[in-house]
Amino acid sequence: MSDFEDRLLDDLLTRYGAGLEEVRRKRVRRGPHWIAGAAGVVLAVLCGAVPQAYAVTRNTDGSVTVSVREVEALGPANAKLRQFGVRAKAVPMTPDCASLDRAETYRGSNLGLRVDRAGTVTIGKVPDGYTILLGVRPHAEGSGLGYTAPIRDPAPSCLLDPRFDPDR
Repeated sequence: MSDFEDRLLDDLLTRYGAGLEEVRRKRVRRGPHWIAGAAGVVLAVLCGAVPQAYAVTRNTDGSVTVSVREVEALGPANAKLRQFGVRAKAVPMTPDCASLDRAETYRGSNLGLRVDRAGTVTIGKVPDGYTILLGVRPHAEGSGLGYTAPIRDPAPSCLLDPRFDPDR
């Protein structure tokens, strides 16, 4: 399995392990049918029946593709970005964060920044001293992943949700 699948399986067992253990205890007299049920749950998760909170994948060209669907996944997603040496940071979009209007942004080209319809951002080379911010809305307010141009470090820890920007 991949690192992502390993983490997903660990998370599944952490969240639902007690319930699976209780099912196993109840069914132990009837045989190992609980194994099939547990395997079905794991397969459903691995096949995408349960939405992924985040994914950070290194591509063959050296770029990294990122998807973050829940604010609760910011920490693990950022840890993976740091592990891969990517100058990007996933942050929450909030109504009370300062605007980036005065932030110094990188004006060069060849960043390899791509976005697809599935809500993923692919990041290539980010220049030294800059960070791309990946903004994530709280789930209750509609999921979504936004991004910024590279911002001069130190990068802020949140983004102003565009719905609350008085200048828009």
